[in-house]
Amino acid sequence: LDARLTKKEHKEEKLKDKEPRTEKIYRPIPDGDFEIVPLGEDPTKGIKIGTGLPDLVKRQLEACLKENVELFAWSAAEMPGIDPE
Repeated sequence: LDARLTKKEHKEEKLKDKEPRTEKIYRPIPDGDFEIVPLGEDPTKGIKIGTGLPDLVKRQLEACLKENVELFAWSAAEMPGIDPE
């Protein structure tokens, strides 16, 4: 409870926070086609990359991703400090 607000003002602030947001959330729009690159034995662990990449860039990107596969979190349970529920 903020000492600068009355109980009524505090309730109004809480209700305001619960109201659905009206501002638009902008997200990137994929440009082009994608393919899924598997990063190991498990077929569910794959990354989407653009099909329009030059061959050399694609091979280097795949190699880098596969080299660093242990850095990816595939579920909330694999993220330190995040509640898996």
